[in-house]
Order: sequence, then C-alpha cells, then structure tokens
Amino acid sequence: MPPVRAPRSKRPGGFTLVEVLLATIVLLVGLVAVAQLVPVALFMNRASRTDSTAQVIAQREMDYLLAQPINSTTFTDPLGVTCPLTVTCNLGDPTQPGVLVGNSVVMGPNNTLVVDFSTPSGTGYNFPDLYVDPNDPSGATYDIRWAVITSSNGWGKRFFVGVRKQGGNAFYAPITLDSQVER
Repeated sequence: MPPVRAPRSKRPGGFTLVEVLLATIVLLVGLVAVAQLVPVALFMNRASRTDSTAQVIAQREMDYLLAQPINSTTFTDPLGVTCPLTVTCNLGDPTQPGVLVGNSVVMGPNNTLVVDFSTPSGTGYNFPDLYVDPNDPSGATYDIRWAVITSSNGWGKRFFVGVRKQGGNAFYAPITLDSQVER
C-alpha cells in the first residue's frame, strides 16, 4: 500500500494584489478623515485660549473693581494693569442711583445681561487703548469695558465687566461678568 500524502494547497499563501489595493484604499480614507480634523482642532484650541484669556482679564478687572471702597467714584492704577496709565477710571455715579452708567448693557443669551460691544465705549469706563496680552506671543489685543449701577441707598454697586478679543479672521464672542457688592 502506497503512503498517504497530505493534500497540497493549490494556492500559495499571502495576499493578492486586489486585497492589498483594497486595504490601502481603506487606510487612506481613514487617514484623510483624521487629517481633516487637524485644522479644526487648531482653530478650537485658539478659540479656547482666547476665551480663557478674556475670562482671566475680566475676572482680574472685576476683582479690582469690587475691592475699591464703596464710596469711591474713581480710581487710578499706577501700574496701568486694571486702569490705564494717566487715565481716571470711573466706579459709578452716586447721584444717579439705580441708573446704569458707563457702557451699554443688553440682554444676551439665557436672559443674562452682557456688555454691548456694538456701541461706542463709555469714557472712563473702558481701556481707551486696547489691552495687549503680555503672555500671548502673537500680541493679541483685548477691548475691556465696564458699567456700574449704584444702589439707591448708596451702599452697594453692581458691576458688569466685558472683555473681547480684537482682530483676527474669526468671530470672538465677548466675555461678560456680572457681580454685586454691598458694604
């Protein structure tokens, strides 16, 4: 009796040219899809940095306004960080209780009041020259404005601080903080 041989595969192992071509096409489609996300991620990163910087600037300005004596109507900053050098910044008008002074404020999203950047800024309630971010290598500039409502008893003030990045090809939404102090 002759020995029994194992059946041989008629086809050699490996991939055909068509299989390699299909795998390459699938891989390229995936890479192109991922590559299209890179510019979007860069734009979102830049927008996030802008929003974060505007938030920090607005919070710094709000903290400084809230720290002023309640009966003060103006302040100056010898360093020019929270009030520009050689400028007197206003803190409201006690002769007009309950009246908004400074920059105009409009109803924004979710029924919140926001500083209106579409109108000219109120003198003494803004940085007349745009604020330059010293930490931004591109030299980004920000418009800083505020408005004040003095309470009827003179013992409280409500502040609205708005900050918006200037320039660029994209729309940068302004940041507005709203806070109240009573003493």
